[in-house]
Amino acid sequence: MRDVKTTRTSSGVRTSSSKVRSPQLVEVSVTLLLALLLAGCGDKSPSLADVFPGADAVPGWAPAGDAVTFNRDTIFDLVDGQADAFFVYGFEQVAVQKYQNAQGAGLSVEVWQLATPADAYGLFTSGIAGTPVAIGNDGDGDPGWRIIFWQDRYYVQVYTRQELPDADLQGLARAVAAALPAGGERPGLVSRLPAEGLVERGFIFFHEEISIQSEVWLGGENILGLSPQTNGLLTRYDVGGTPARLLLIEYPDTGGASAGLAALNGSEVSGLVTANARDNLLGAVFGEVDEGTASALLAKALGGS
Repeated sequence: MRDVKTTRTSSGVRTSSSKVRSPQLVEVSVTLLLALLLAGCGDKSPSLADVFPGADAVPGWAPAGDAVTFNRDTIFDLVDGQADAFFVYGFEQVAVQKYQNAQGAGLSVEVWQLATPADAYGLFTSGIAGTPVAIGNDGDGDPGWRIIFWQDRYYVQVYTRQELPDADLQGLARAVAAALPAGGERPGLVSRLPAEGLVERGFIFFHEEISIQSEVWLGGENILGLSPQTNGLLTRYDVGGTPARLLLIEYPDTGGASAGLAALNGSEVSGLVTANARDNLLGAVFGEVDEGTASALLAKALGGS
């Protein structure tokens, strides 16, 4: 739209025009401005390549080459045949940096970026095998060989193929932790676990069946209807000297829990002692414990007590 102005001069009539912004143009401009502002206030996650410590952050150690980043298309170059185990935890990208000392010894640091802190926690629990280490939100170590921890939505692994001073591994791990965003809480489902008899650090938080297949075999056909929207825990218990496994699954709705219970009871899953559902929770106990003991454990978990 143009506003036409007419003025008279000594030589005659002169016209000029000036642009007037239409409401549509103003709306588009405001939308663009808001988009730019939101972009500036968006994800503050660091570039993964920037979280690795430089030379002598840990005395005697220096990066060996540049960090290499893998995404969902290229992760197969890093973990060929195992990518699905990371995809089920909301994998986004991973960066790998190798280090070397003056004696030629080497180690690697991997920083995995997942979709949520719960995913990072889950990937961490699937890799626990050693001794607790006070790094990040939770840490685990095989002294001299490997350290893992999770923090915010990141899972970090520091490892070597030759035994090294554990202080060096911990030093690099702490330097990475300092460069990552702080925060991240354990999933709420963890708080439902009955404390009595719970084997410390003996549980896996997961979304899909592939994460627990090496611990409990459910048939490999997803009879429980698991998906990225389900949260699960597979835990170990010592019940009067008898080992047991407690499985808890949190569905988005009550229908999922009911369907999962019916499928489980109608299956021939090995080692199942008892199963039940309450609201959107499905629980089951596996092992050699008697049914009464198993039912009591399951009732505590489903009741939240």
